[in-house]
Amino acid sequence: MNAPVSSTVRIRQPSSFKSAGLFLRGLLFLGWRYRCSCCQWPLRAFVTKGGLWRTSADGYCPRCNAKARHRRHSLYYARHPELFVAPVRLLEIAPWRALAAALRARPEVTHYIGLDRAAHGPHVTVVGDAGAIPLADNCCDLVVCIHVLEHISDDRGAIAELFRVLRHGGQAIISVPLCLDQPTLEDSTVTTPAERKRMFGEEEHVRYYGLDITERLRTAGFDVAIDLASDVPSVTRQRYGLRNDENIFHCRKPGESAD
Repeated sequence: MNAPVSSTVRIRQPSSFKSAGLFLRGLLFLGWRYRCSCCQWPLRAFVTKGGLWRTSADGYCPRCNAKARHRRHSLYYARHPELFVAPVRLLEIAPWRALAAALRARPEVTHYIGLDRAAHGPHVTVVGDAGAIPLADNCCDLVVCIHVLEHISDDRGAIAELFRVLRHGGQAIISVPLCLDQPTLEDSTVTTPAERKRMFGEEEHVRYYGLDITERLRTAGFDVAIDLASDVPSVTRQRYGLRNDENIFHCRKPGESAD
């Protein structure tokens, strides 16, 4: 397979201060009611964003800072070992520290690429834009893209890029903020942070997806299946602090690899 074609950066290690802080916070929340599927830490509670004492049933992991969406993905990967038939060349868009660490630790992942627009975070290995990924065609076996497309004005272009860099038979695991009972809501005239938050849920979002996102994925060429959050057993959702709206799109680029 071809190597990345530009903008590689040196992987930065997490600061010892932050690592120590997460470890101490993890100790404070040690318990047996919950578990983080990313770091496997046993917990008495999850926490709110940046929190130390305020707890949440579906918040951040005190030990590794994984969000509910990352725990959901981690469990999904455990249920789909066929995604990780070695050797795996994996591209993660905008890597989140907790999940990226878990993915990179998998022995089947022989080459990990973390793409972001800036060289921040310990798992960014390539600086670039998801709308123009600086990688060769057909070079990745697996792409992970979690809550990124809702930030991108030309999301169709970004989806096409994910398709392009996957080998034939390769797979992309994608999730976005999603409302199942309405079409995608977007309006290019909405540009202020306050209006975006009111309409799309977050200041940096440019749309709120409906189930018609499947058509955008299929138009790019993907075969698409959806794994509904509602199909996750309630005991699992409670145990791992999952949300009931974290649906996952399992996308496959048709054909067999020529490698």
